[in-house]
Amino acid sequence: MTKLLDYMISPLPIRIIDLKVDPAKLRIKGLTPCQFGHLPGRIPIRRDSTTETWAFTYIVRGSGTYQVGNGPVQRLEAGSVFWEYPGERFHFGPDPGKDWDEYYVNFEGPRVLEWLDGLIAEPNKALKVGLDGTWIRKLETIGDYMDSGLADNIDRASLLLESLIFEFCSAGDSRKPGLHPERRPELALRILEDIGGSLYKPWAERDIWERNHISRSTLRRIVHEHTGYALNEYVSRLKISEAKKLLRMTNLQIKQIAHMLGFEDIAYFARLFKKFSGSSAMAFRAKHRDGVRDA
Repeated sequence: MTKLLDYMISPLPIRIIDLKVDPAKLRIKGLTPCQFGHLPGRIPIRRDSTTETWAFTYIVRGSGTYQVGNGPVQRLEAGSVFWEYPGERFHFGPDPGKDWDEYYVNFEGPRVLEWLDGLIAEPNKALKVGLDGTWIRKLETIGDYMDSGLADNIDRASLLLESLIFEFCSAGDSRKPGLHPERRPELALRILEDIGGSLYKPWAERDIWERNHISRSTLRRIVHEHTGYALNEYVSRLKISEAKKLLRMTNLQIKQIAHMLGFEDIAYFARLFKKFSGSSAMAFRAKHRDGVRDA
């Protein structure tokens, strides 16, 4: 396990691990972790820091500041994440006379360009994501994978790294001031589960918003933000998806399936089924009923 002691950085043992594998040996080409670091008790402030790759730093104890170029000085508390990237100067570190604990990962690859298009919307702003033991375990595992020197483990580290960055960005979004409170993932998940549990009954939008103590407009906004579909289309897609399962796995009549899923108008069910599946329910069953046993 790669560990070293550097009293210029911290009086505690720090861990810095560089990539030990030829990138040509890696199967995941879009994202490569280049260096992992765990710096407990970090003391110095870095000024005019530059980097040839992207990096994030996750503060897990203490507080300090972060500044991009001549931009505003941003406060960092435990549970903050900040970015570094090529072409800019960065200044960051714990408050004077204090120290902090940090994890960081340097990484590169074309996946970063995709993230800038839709995930890391403001790389010059620190994120307040909170403290989560799961994230710390993921970071430690990334370090262990990199320390192993095995190409397969670097690929595993890449997958963990991508999931971690996604979680950081999602958590940072949900805590930004000015966003609607319904952007909280736990509320959205509860509402989508409620909708999914209401498929075998006539659709009653009011029941959903009243059970979850939100307004009709909030319900519609949540569904659209988290699925990309308008509420009624989302419900219809779920019901048709459930109808497909029943057509494949049971011998229920099409009319019975429609009624079970809350459709009183069989013609309307037929139109929706063809719209979202590309074929009639009868044609779908004929194509997919192999192996279905009689009840």
